[in-house]
Amino acid sequence: MSMTTRFACFTRKAQDPTTPFTALMGLVCDPVELADSFNCVKDKAPGIDGIRKADYADGLPGKLDGLSQRLRRLGYRPQPVRRVYIPKGKDQWRPLGIPAFEDRIVQDRLSRVMQTIWEPEFLDCSYGFRPRRSAHDALRRVSQIITQERTQFVVDADIKGFFDQVDHDWMMRFIGHRIKDPKFKRLIHRFLKAGVMEDGVVSASEEGTPQGGLVSPVLANIYLHYVLDLWFEKRFARQCPGKVFLVRYADDFVVCCESEAAARMFLEAVQERLAKFGLELSLEKTRVLRFGSGAKRHCRRDGDRKPRTFDFLGFTHYVSTSRGGYFKVGRKTARGRLIKKLIVLNVKLSRLRTARGRAMMNYFIMHLRGHYQYYGVSDNLRSLRGYFYAACGLLFKWLNRRSQRRSTTWKRFYEVLQREVPKPRIVHSMYPRYA
Repeated sequence: MSMTTRFACFTRKAQDPTTPFTALMGLVCDPVELADSFNCVKDKAPGIDGIRKADYADGLPGKLDGLSQRLRRLGYRPQPVRRVYIPKGKDQWRPLGIPAFEDRIVQDRLSRVMQTIWEPEFLDCSYGFRPRRSAHDALRRVSQIITQERTQFVVDADIKGFFDQVDHDWMMRFIGHRIKDPKFKRLIHRFLKAGVMEDGVVSASEEGTPQGGLVSPVLANIYLHYVLDLWFEKRFARQCPGKVFLVRYADDFVVCCESEAAARMFLEAVQERLAKFGLELSLEKTRVLRFGSGAKRHCRRDGDRKPRTFDFLGFTHYVSTSRGGYFKVGRKTARGRLIKKLIVLNVKLSRLRTARGRAMMNYFIMHLRGHYQYYGVSDNLRSLRGYFYAACGLLFKWLNRRSQRRSTTWKRFYEVLQREVPKPRIVHSMYPRYA
């Protein structure tokens, strides 16, 4: 990502977490800064205006100058986002908002400014949508806490419809802690109130931030920084008996506790805390479970045949044993995620069957590489192989449905797989570096 000289100076100033900012619109309105955001914004699905990046690039300098002038005089108003739905699980769909392309340019500027201001203030327990942090870092931290900090209980929590329940008034109050520029805050408020278009009907946004917007991840981090992270580290962890640790990635989080009493105490306290800010836990998906070095020893006493598991960031975590007989945290691809990805692959290959077989093969190879890049973690090789064989079965099926005649045999298909298709492999080690 490129960075202009002006923005670099602002970044250095933002390193002090106590500095208030009273004049930020210059970083948003500057045509040079807007051009930098235009270059960084990817060409994805268009919003309600149907404009893509290539369309906006035609006469770009004049468009950016006009956008800059509208931003300066507060004449700029975001368009409603186009709502689509993506698969979330079996018979479940997640709403996704797709902003207009010009709105994405402005959102990129806003998100960069706010990310730079709050990054020095965010706590170490937060991992989502932050520079030099990833989901795999969060997974390593969970494993480290459970194995090295005497964790015996885990609170597997889920915030019910977080992105749809964010309270706008509280959001603006949180932003006001660091940003005093009224024009900047007014622009943020307009994005929150921009509305949603679904089936040609525009509905106002009274609460929430639509998933899919470039500004939504940083707004979610700011909201949960004040609602959850600071409260947990500064208040709950100090009053709670025993060690407790929070690991959060966007709106997904787990809490690792040394005792069951601490876990129950957190579950009760966090419900009261979230309710104050218009949020609530999904009671069907939230639970306290025994998980740690003593889980196998106590599971029969609790009436369980074996220790229970929990899902976090697409992985099912389970109690496992190392080759030396010591406790360790095992991981495998969550069954729901695996099924959902196979459904997406099946639909995509069916649509590509009218193209050449090479197009199907190229997409298949790209899909597998992306799957390995995320799910290729320690202990997950068996799940990777299972996914590989299931995905190859789908490819074979659709290659042979490109016409009424059979296109390939298993023998020929196997030779192509051996020659071209990447094999399952571990990409990310979840073990401590000293092990």
